[in-house]
Amino acid sequence: MTAPPWHRSGAPAPSWMAPLVAAALLCALALPLSIALLVQVVAPEHGASIALRIGILAGVLHIAGFVCVRFPRTGFAIGALAMLALAATSVPGLSSAALVPSAAVFVLLEWQIASTQEKATAIGAIGVGIAGAGIIAAVDAVANPSPEPLGIGFEGVALAAVVTAGWLLGREARRRRSAAAAWAEQRVEDALAAERARISHDLHDVVSHGLAVMIAQVEAARVLAQRARQESPGSPTSEAPELETLERAAETGRSAMQGLRGMLRLLDEPGDLPPVSGLAGIPALVEGAASPAHRVSFLESGRTRALAPDAEVALFRATQEALTNVMRHVEPPLQATVALDWRDDDVVLTVTDDGGTGRRDAAGAGRGLVGMAERVRHAGGTLQVERGRGWSIRITMPLTDET
Repeated sequence: MTAPPWHRSGAPAPSWMAPLVAAALLCALALPLSIALLVQVVAPEHGASIALRIGILAGVLHIAGFVCVRFPRTGFAIGALAMLALAATSVPGLSSAALVPSAAVFVLLEWQIASTQEKATAIGAIGVGIAGAGIIAAVDAVANPSPEPLGIGFEGVALAAVVTAGWLLGREARRRRSAAAAWAEQRVEDALAAERARISHDLHDVVSHGLAVMIAQVEAARVLAQRARQESPGSPTSEAPELETLERAAETGRSAMQGLRGMLRLLDEPGDLPPVSGLAGIPALVEGAASPAHRVSFLESGRTRALAPDAEVALFRATQEALTNVMRHVEPPLQATVALDWRDDDVVLTVTDDGGTGRRDAAGAGRGLVGMAERVRHAGGTLQVERGRGWSIRITMPLTDET
């Protein structure tokens, strides 16, 4: 899928629904008013040609309002040119043609640019808007036989204030989206930190304790066996095979304890471990797994929305585990697909493979799917595993009210 420009630039992705509804409302309300003004006032007094010209430019403004929903810069450029043409169209005895009701669309364009674009582009847009207000006031001053400087100045300031208000509202909407994105990212980091702490506690309280007890029991058995050998005549202690076996077992336990302590130190130092990504990291997983013998592709459909941090981590880890299983258990060449489908009430992750040239026997205890199912269950989702020629893993994660 091709991401919209603001998403590719790294800015928080805005919702398209609000500007679309605003553009539709302006088209339903302002366009009829503009047509009525042209038909009842402008056409009878100044001719149908000038009324038609203003009507066409008003229609272009509304088209720009809809274009701006998906392509903000293009829509703004079209709207700015239409407003310039309206400002240059003077109607004798009346205000500038740029003051028809449809001109309210330009405020929407300013809002959309300020809401979706980076600071430099947004500042350029407000500069164009303020300059346009000055042009409209200047055209009114030239077209009016006896202009009042105070009235013309008030008109220019009022227009600039309206345009600036729309722009400021757009910047505030962008700021709120950025804050929400930062909050969601912090929630992901907090969830990961909590998971690391839980794993660290489990390793320390369960595994470390079990290793310590095992080492102590092996050491005690070795001492008892050595003492028994010393008390039995005619059997040198150094040649006792059971003593050597117990010594190796104790040494293995001590090595495992050292390794476990190293793991605990790593868990206490987040900077030493590679970061765990959310859904944004899935394309990188796919890219890393792809090779000439492993054709792996990623597909995403539907409207992307926010997801709970533990659900994001669960989907990322499930993708990682599924791709690992494909690499380990399927003979290449093979083809695999990772699909992410956003629906109204849930998001569905599917990882499938074509079975390659057959199954490959690989060592392992088979805990990957168990851990995957447990993580998905804790996040509120469901896991389905199907086997045909290849494997298919399907995870459905609901979009709750919280998300």
